[in-house]
Amino acid sequence: YTDNTKLLGFFCKFTYLLEMLFMMEISFYLIKFPSKKHNFFTVLFNLICIVGTSILVLKYLDNIVITQDKGVVVTSDYIYPGFPFTWYKAIKYFYIVVLPLFSVIVMLFKRIQKGSDLYIKKIMNIVAVFGFEALYFLFDFASIEMPIFTLMCPFACTTLMIIMYRGSFADIVLDWRYAVQKVIEIILIYVLPGFVCGVGVACLSFYVDNVFIYILGLGVFAVIMLALVHWMKKIVRRKMTSFTKNYEKQLEKELSSIDFSGNTDEVVGKLDLILSSNVGTKNITILMNHGRNFETVYKTPTDTSIAHDSYDSDNQSVIEVPLSKALTISTDDPVFDSILGLNKTIVLRNQLSLHIYSNIKDDMEALFEKSNSEVCILLVQGNRLLGLLFLGERKLGNAYTDYDLSVFEKLYPHFYLVGYYMHSIANQSVVGTVNREIKMSDQIIHSIQENMDFIKNPKVDVGYVMIPSHNIGGEFIDFIRLTEDRHIFILGSMSGKGITASMSMVILKSIIRTFLKETKDFKELVQKVNLFIRSSLPRGTYFSGVFALIDFSQDVMYYINCGIPGLFLYTQAYNNVIEIQGEGRILGFVPNVEKLLKVKKIKLSPGDILFACTEGLIESHSLRGETFGKSRIQKSLIENMNYPASKIAQFVYDDMKEFTSRELEADITSAVFKYRLKNQVVVEQDTDNQSDVSKSEENNLD
Repeated sequence: YTDNTKLLGFFCKFTYLLEMLFMMEISFYLIKFPSKKHNFFTVLFNLICIVGTSILVLKYLDNIVITQDKGVVVTSDYIYPGFPFTWYKAIKYFYIVVLPLFSVIVMLFKRIQKGSDLYIKKIMNIVAVFGFEALYFLFDFASIEMPIFTLMCPFACTTLMIIMYRGSFADIVLDWRYAVQKVIEIILIYVLPGFVCGVGVACLSFYVDNVFIYILGLGVFAVIMLALVHWMKKIVRRKMTSFTKNYEKQLEKELSSIDFSGNTDEVVGKLDLILSSNVGTKNITILMNHGRNFETVYKTPTDTSIAHDSYDSDNQSVIEVPLSKALTISTDDPVFDSILGLNKTIVLRNQLSLHIYSNIKDDMEALFEKSNSEVCILLVQGNRLLGLLFLGERKLGNAYTDYDLSVFEKLYPHFYLVGYYMHSIANQSVVGTVNREIKMSDQIIHSIQENMDFIKNPKVDVGYVMIPSHNIGGEFIDFIRLTEDRHIFILGSMSGKGITASMSMVILKSIIRTFLKETKDFKELVQKVNLFIRSSLPRGTYFSGVFALIDFSQDVMYYINCGIPGLFLYTQAYNNVIEIQGEGRILGFVPNVEKLLKVKKIKLSPGDILFACTEGLIESHSLRGETFGKSRIQKSLIENMNYPASKIAQFVYDDMKEFTSRELEADITSAVFKYRLKNQVVVEQDTDNQSDVSKSEENNLD
């Protein structure tokens, strides 16, 4: 319809009208920023401006010419004779240049706290406006030679919208490394491929006359370019993860590398350096519980006189902080009990406006002011506070965000370990022992794992294997004795790896035993554990495993599948190994899991073998990429069924190692319950009582 000049003229005017109205709305938004409130007068003023703009554009943009290359040329009368601007230029420059720049100036003069989310949004809004101006006039300048470029001007509005939308999240860290990465990403993922696409399409347009070949060429070219862009995107983002705001992995890696066998100043100095380089923290302050008060044991040095090394009578290095710089806080301050009562161990200063902190806002504000900090981390051991870790403001003035809070919560065990180390070092009577134990932290975790009530019932033989892939892990087994004939059995794994998962495991083992003192209902116990994982452990933590109650007086096992991937039962009656786990629900995802839990019951007979394992055993891969799988576990159980339970667990693990022929990919945990046959009971009894046992067997048979 290119010959229908009236239709084209109307749509061109309509397009210009939308551009002007868009920039008017953007300008009003920037002038009111950060307020979003509307009242009668603002709405009325807005409507007047919309009507006025519509009249200007539709009345004074008269002559619109469509060129042969489908470009648009707008001509209009001068505002009055001798005036340098036509109506078209005056309207365009007012809405595209004057009004947006005026709104930016107004926004610049509004006082917004530096480092806050609003401050970041303010900067992003300014970048969006100037990016729009640059792109709009680039197209406008190109349209002088090729009028078709006029049709590209609306895409400048799209760019402005994208930048402002991304800036509205305001969770980025304004770091030059992040800016460099983003510029490189834009060039490699968007600009360079866009340039290649433009050249490619131009070549096809100039050198291919056949329409079918042209369309086919476009399709092939598009597929190739999309594949290259996808590949380039993966390469760029994988290579540059260290430059992004997502510092979690790097922070966890460096915190895990802290060597606790060194001197105290080396340990806390390393923590200070790690937080400074990854989070951008200016300073940290550590206070430890010394009875009635929390006293400063470390503060980031600002010069050589702030903190220095000294040595006590045991030649242990201790950080000394001058009295003028030391901070002392009473351990009786009720604000700490209030924080713990909220199930919080980390508080951000800029989140004190949240409703949950309304009762302690003033006290916490005073604490932050006193410590000159922005983040307070409580180092908790059971119901006792070991110490406090305060983080100062960031070097670039950025606020701590929800992302920072989630990272701190996930990596809380690392901060706790430093606090535990500092607390123990302060106790000179155990300083040597603690140094050795901290150096061998995997042995500490292992000893906690082994702290369980081993089942010693003549009816069953129990064995297990628990092997972490990297020194320590988050998988565990626990046996808890309720009565002589009743035991709780738990096997599973915590999400994550390394010390974070291990500390979560230690905490969970302890809390389960605490819950058992007040909870008699088996299903309610699992629900309480689920709530604890969701509310008290680091965000994103979950547990997959099984809870079982074994009653030897009735030879039954009640169990709840909480996402255990492997639960098998060998029965002599069928001479076969079957899966009995069914469908399970992982703990930690939903607040109320009780309705989703199902208690199952199985009868245990002499000769039966129960085998439970975590995902690591099933999903271990061979060099050819095959998984060990459930069928090989079932086969190994049948082949080794005549051995003791501990041997069966070990042989299944050995079969897996032989199959994979490589280092462990994940933690391996499995348990075996072998219900003894009658003659096995006789063999293991004292020979002097053999006749009595035989009589007992006869009575049982009767």
